[in-house]
Amino acid sequence: MQRHVAAAVDLLVEGWRLNRFTKSLLTADDKLRRKISNTAARFDKHFRSATEIFGLEVVDFTGAEFDAGLPLTPINLADFASDENLFVESMLEPTIKLAGSAQVIRLGTAILGRQ
Repeated sequence: MQRHVAAAVDLLVEGWRLNRFTKSLLTADDKLRRKISNTAARFDKHFRSATEIFGLEVVDFTGAEFDAGLPLTPINLADFASDENLFVESMLEPTIKLAGSAQVIRLGTAILGRQ
């Protein structure tokens, strides 16, 4: 992978994680909540634009039914029997792929849960 693509992927992953954390703070007082919400919305706008320019897509499988073919690494798969119906409870890192393609640049990391 070229250095600039690797740097873009790292930036997208860290930006996604920071934005998710920021949105989790929305339980604060009204003034702080509005400020956080506006900051997160501004980031979302720039983030979408950057992913288009980079030609990359950030995929969050949270809530999806788990399938071994999903491009992610479940960190707790060993906690379940092979015949259990599982879903992606949360993503710790998103999957990064080339936009409009099935080519995965970086696997996401997920925590699974029982349906």
